[in-house]
Amino acid sequence: MAMDEVSFEDCGEGFLRFEIRYEGLDAERHQIDMMSLGESLQGFGRIYSVIGHYAATGQYAKQAQALSVKTYAQEAEAKCFSVAGVISFAVQTGLFQGLGGAIFTGVVAYVMSRKSNKSEEMKHLRELLEKQMGHNQENLDRAMETIERLASGLEPSIKKSVAPVGQSCSRIDLYTNSHMHSSIDAADREAIFSSGDGELLDERAYTVMLTEFDRLLRRCKVHLLGDEAPPEADENGLPPRINAEITDPAIHLPGNKYAAAVAGDKPIKVKAKAFLKDGEITKLFISDCE
Repeated sequence: MAMDEVSFEDCGEGFLRFEIRYEGLDAERHQIDMMSLGESLQGFGRIYSVIGHYAATGQYAKQAQALSVKTYAQEAEAKCFSVAGVISFAVQTGLFQGLGGAIFTGVVAYVMSRKSNKSEEMKHLRELLEKQMGHNQENLDRAMETIERLASGLEPSIKKSVAPVGQSCSRIDLYTNSHMHSSIDAADREAIFSSGDGELLDERAYTVMLTEFDRLLRRCKVHLLGDEAPPEADENGLPPRINAEITDPAIHLPGNKYAAAVAGDKPIKVKAKAFLKDGEITKLFISDCE
């Protein structure tokens, strides 16, 4: 969703509504593992406070006592499993006066997707900053450099925030003023925790053979067929296999297509995000099948 489509009517009053929705798996039953939830909320608490302070003042503050923004949780309606709340801007000064909500949402979307190589988030954020700064390249470069430092400093909190994904929920959706601006799934979590260079590709179709299928853990190994098949076999003369996670809820249905493909030793066409390292696919995150 483009930033200019998002409403920020509450910013003038010094408050911005937010909601963190945990979707899928345990969250479908309106429950979630308390340990991972606590870790996640601790991570989001720092992310929102630090980015909120930057949106309010244009400055990056590392110490909690220096932050001018408070993040409060509020009672939420039962849907999936969600936490709602408000961010209170005690003061709003500097470059972003009147645009605190837009800047907050743009920076949150960017830092949460930074390791997933989602270039559109950077594009939207840069366009927003350009409009505010009147195409002043020096100020723009300085702002982007500060946001990069802020994003790097928040990496431990970002890792905490996604703790439930793949364990007690299948994804986390982030909202401000009732509009969703970010969604973090198992593939994004893999990118966040990856060390070194890696790249997360957009979802597309792949043809695979499934092996070592575990329905309860929603995991399997696959080898790729067609144009994506590697040219070389492994040491046993077999097609190289890669790990895969299946986020499709249909995996829990009796006689699902994944189990049938394994039992029949037949290829299956899936929709998946691929994680690459050194130009090679190392893991698939499967969301659907034909």
